[in-house]
Amino acid sequence: MKTLIIVEEIGDISVSAAIANWSLINVLSKKLKEVDILTLDNVSKSLFENWSNGQIFFHKKDNLTSIQIHIRKKFTFLQTLFQIFSGNDFEHYNRIKSIRKFLNKNNSRYKNIILLSGGMGFSPHQAVSKIKFADKTNLLGIFHDPYPSSSYPEPYKGRNSYYEYFKKRNLQKAINKINYAIFPSKRLYEWYLKDYKFGSTNISIIPHAIKFKNNVDIENEKEGSKKVITHTGTLLKPRNPLTFLKIFNKTSNDNLLLNFYGPIHPEVFLDIKDFNKQNIYISNERIPYDEALRKLKNSAFLLLAESGAEFSPFLPTKFVDYINIGKPIIVLTPEKSEVSRLLGEDYPFKTTLNNEKEIEKILLNLDNDELIKLSLKIINNLKKYFSEEYIIKKYLEILSTE
Repeated sequence: MKTLIIVEEIGDISVSAAIANWSLINVLSKKLKEVDILTLDNVSKSLFENWSNGQIFFHKKDNLTSIQIHIRKKFTFLQTLFQIFSGNDFEHYNRIKSIRKFLNKNNSRYKNIILLSGGMGFSPHQAVSKIKFADKTNLLGIFHDPYPSSSYPEPYKGRNSYYEYFKKRNLQKAINKINYAIFPSKRLYEWYLKDYKFGSTNISIIPHAIKFKNNVDIENEKEGSKKVITHTGTLLKPRNPLTFLKIFNKTSNDNLLLNFYGPIHPEVFLDIKDFNKQNIYISNERIPYDEALRKLKNSAFLLLAESGAEFSPFLPTKFVDYINIGKPIIVLTPEKSEVSRLLGEDYPFKTTLNNEKEIEKILLNLDNDELIKLSLKIINNLKKYFSEEYIIKKYLEILSTE
């Protein structure tokens, strides 16, 4: 029988959640016989040009009714009350209805149903709570991030938890319905246990299915004899690399370059823009994913910056890319984080975001061959965990392929 993947959003394939979702879809489609996809209609049609594994179904992203538009314009307090007590804004409420309509009509066709979220909505997960499925249907919910915003750890934590009580209730109902809950991070699963009960739901920890693209043309770019440190991706406000830049500026020599590529939070950019000179290049613009991989592959060291908080449950998709590329990584992460857990205590180029003394020590040891060899040994040991073969194996242990 077929597999159905319900994915919240893959409209902007350049953002991390979409990259992770689309990569997983492609990995699974190599082993599953027939895979249908239900997603929003803002996806680029070119994404599915070569898709031959099943059917693609769409539902509307811009889905407000005329009454909802009127309420939003004229009666915002009614919209707020609706959002509090339904647990969803109008858009996500309508998405859930659309998914349920599809499932009520078609769910008997599928042996496996996989629920993927784009981050803050979790519409696919919420949609299954009121659907009657056959006893042998495998329902897999994949949880990339905490939900809702009040459940995020500091410094990302959002709204008042009382305001989002019904959002948590909705997701708990979905958890009660699914057979398997899959987390990319052990720390994320542990964090979910603060707000949710999983009862008889089976738990698996399977990392993001990010795979280095073999079709990316890599040339050995050389900037003289200089070593390049590269960071790619978004720099959110909690990931401010100001301390790192100050220490780099103080300790650097002409043989070391530091490059940042990707969107930067306005306040962070104000803090760091004056460092954009000499051996430091700061580009406040998103670059295509393939180009980002190329920049990383042509660097001597890769830089990963997480928040300066005490704890982080996230597995950054960037980290998976970094491991697969196989260069030494300078890691700025909380001591209690998934990245720190995976790298272990012996990893030599790891400290917290604002630890000036340790950052200086790392930068002064970038010529230390023994430490570089140790870092590469640890990174290479993680490659199997992030490999396509391992991820497929773990999913096939769950999914029915008959």
